[in-house]
Amino acid sequence: MTTVVKLEGLVVRYENRFALQGVDLSFESGHIHTLLGPNGSGKTTIFKAVLGAVASEGAICRQPSSLRIGHLIEYPAFYAKLTLYENLQLFASYFNVNQARVVELLSVVGLAKQQDQRLSSTSLGMRQRLGIARALLGDPHVLLLDEPTNGLDPLGARQFRDLLLQIRDEQGAAIVVASHNLAEVSEISDDITFLRQGRVVFQTSQTGPFVVECAQGDLYDVELTSGTYRIRHQDTDTALTTTEALNLEDVYALLMEGEEQ
Repeated sequence: MTTVVKLEGLVVRYENRFALQGVDLSFESGHIHTLLGPNGSGKTTIFKAVLGAVASEGAICRQPSSLRIGHLIEYPAFYAKLTLYENLQLFASYFNVNQARVVELLSVVGLAKQQDQRLSSTSLGMRQRLGIARALLGDPHVLLLDEPTNGLDPLGARQFRDLLLQIRDEQGAAIVVASHNLAEVSEISDDITFLRQGRVVFQTSQTGPFVVECAQGDLYDVELTSGTYRIRHQDTDTALTTTEALNLEDVYALLMEGEEQ
């Protein structure tokens, strides 16, 4: 496992507002790392900072220094009158990627049989897959995906999750997914980071005991034991539930209570 991107004390300001406040994170090759949080929590801003699209303070360490990054941020834009193959071939020409690689990537994302279909007649799920193929054209070390299952039906979302697992295992890239839907990403993520108001408030790689602060300001002691989280309120020293055993969704609800999703 190799760390390809490491963020240290990352700060981003928009006029007089902090979009990110001292974020420390690392992304490893061959892992799927999910950034989870409500709208405005800083997920997309992290992507923009890594891409150099916004001014930032702190350190963004890339390894290697010539790190290649593929990304799918917002809905992918393609040419409606061109076929899937023609669209990907057009973007491949910008990377000096040959025809064989275009055909290979269409196969990787499950579009080989539909490659001659016009984009205008395809589903959103197929366009998302084409967007992934485009992001893979430069053989990236890191793949940044912003809400990639938005607008997909349950079957399409499941197929997309399976595709990410396939890319992780076969391509070995570090895949970073921004999402606000824990159920969508929990089963495929190797690590999940909870973001709130531009800060990291929790990471599943932590086993504890550690302290978390909920949105209302209360402090809780948290410990992961046998796959469940045990949480106690610091001031009252009482368990959050009668069993004290909670899952990751319970922890997320506690941390984000009162936040607009």
